[in-house]
Amino acid sequence: MKLEIPEKFWTAFCGRIRNWYRGAVSIRWIQPGGIMRFVVEDMPLQTFVFQHNGKACNDTMTIETGASSQRPSRHQIIEPFRVVLTQDDESGRYNELEILAETGKTEITFHPGLEPELVEKLAA
Repeated sequence: MKLEIPEKFWTAFCGRIRNWYRGAVSIRWIQPGGIMRFVVEDMPLQTFVFQHNGKACNDTMTIETGASSQRPSRHQIIEPFRVVLTQDDESGRYNELEILAETGKTEITFHPGLEPELVEKLAA
């Protein structure tokens, strides 16, 4: 099952994940030309922030990963326009997040997945 998060809830969505999720993530980035790059694999999530830049262009989502004792690895998504979660049929958790943006598609896999209660009130 897919669940789209409307833009008006992106700040709350990122805040819930940042404040409540204590698992690891893997991040894959597919650039506009189709080049795929693995950003991180199975790293602890440190921060996940949406920053709306008002009248200026270039809203951003920033994801930082890594052990708390290390300098984080940062992946920034510029001008996101669609955020979609995919639910695992067996566990009922949301295991994958797809963010479409000017900078391409970012796919985030959560280990373990997100509990449905964390995100369902933010759905379209």
